[in-house]
Formats: sequence, C-alpha cells, structure tokens
Amino acid sequence: MKVKNYEFLLFDIDDTLLDFGAAEDNALETLFLTQKVTLDAKIKQNYLKFNRQLWRQYERGDLERENLFNNRFEIFFKKQFNKVVDGRALAKQYQDHLTDGHEKIKGAAELLASIDKTKYQLSIITNGIADMQYKRLAEAKLDQYFPQVFVSETTGYQKPAVEYFNYVFNRIDNFDPKKALIIGDSLTSDIQGGNNVNVDTVWYNPGNTKNKTSVKATYEIDDLLAINRII
Repeated sequence: MKVKNYEFLLFDIDDTLLDFGAAEDNALETLFLTQKVTLDAKIKQNYLKFNRQLWRQYERGDLERENLFNNRFEIFFKKQFNKVVDGRALAKQYQDHLTDGHEKIKGAAELLASIDKTKYQLSIITNGIADMQYKRLAEAKLDQYFPQVFVSETTGYQKPAVEYFNYVFNRIDNFDPKKALIIGDSLTSDIQGGNNVNVDTVWYNPGNTKNKTSVKATYEIDDLLAINRII
C-alpha cells in the first residue's frame, strides 16, 4: 500500500484523534438542560443539521467565526422554540462543557506512539477554538506527539482555504508538500483542503460512509492503525 516516502503528517483532531461526537453529546445535553429543554433525538438531529450548515458556510468563508460560535444557539432556540436566549452566554457554557471532552478515537494513542518521530514530523491542523483544542489534546495526553498545533482561530484562516494551508506550510521547517499527508475525517474540510493545495490525503471513514461528493481522497481507511501501512 505504501506509495511515497512521506515525512510530514498533518492530523485533524475532531473525530480523527479525539471523539468530538461523544464530547458534543455530553455538552449539548448539559446545555439544553440549563434551558429546561430535553434534548430528544429529533431536536438533536435538527440542531446537528443546522450546525453543519453553519460550519459549511464558515469553511467556504461565507460566515465569520464570531457569528458561528456566538450566534448559533440564539438563532436555533428562536427558530426551534421561539425562545430568546443569550447566545454569547450559551456559547461560553457550551465551550466549557466541550473542553472537558477528550475521549480518544480507537487506535489514536497506539498509532501516534508507533510512528517513528525521527522519520516523520507530526503536526495538528484543526478548525476551532485554540484554548479548547490545546486543553483537550493535553488532557488526552496526545500533545506530546505534536511540536506544532495550528488552530484556525489563531491562524486567521480555516480549512479548507488555501490560505490556511499556506500559513501552516510556511511554518513547518523544510516542508515539502510532495512528502506530506493530511489525515482527517471531513471531506469538506480536510480532504477538500488537501485537494486545494495538491497534498495527498487520508480520509478516516470508520463508518464506511459512501462518498456522495466530488471530493476524492488519496487513501480511505476505517481504522487509524491502517495509516502505518500507508507511511
């Protein structure tokens, strides 16, 4: 399966190394309870669909980061329940709850421990809030593997924008895009980003979801440890 001599491995965090879905479930349930709303399956589905739409707008550059994080709950509660809430306050509560979620994806710790650090340079590429992502990595004890962590909040750009990846590449010593591999779960963020800058990609797809988009990954895996067969 190994095709190239990769040297630079760029990992996404959420739902690639850390289980964002589990953290999100806990954070949302706690948050909605503070508003005396039971987060049943239908409401949760509606929120996740709404939230995905906002993230797609953010990835396309059509929505500012502050609007995404600070206004989404205000808009959702108004549309869903005709209920007026303090969007900024709920955003802060949600982020606090989310920061506590650092459950690792199966195989993540084993994979990172097995990679020869004398041959490969590992970096994190993630959209999100810097303090939260740093804390989650540290509490999961995965920060030790990543000398450099690039969070959209601090770069000023977000995946899949070319500007984001150029920012990253310019800050990795002796970086060669032909020897780089982007590893992530999102077709629209990680894989599209790699395509935008002509860097090979690994789509981590544990559910073996059918790709109904035009975005194509170089490799597709359903087990993180399969990365060792690629590199």
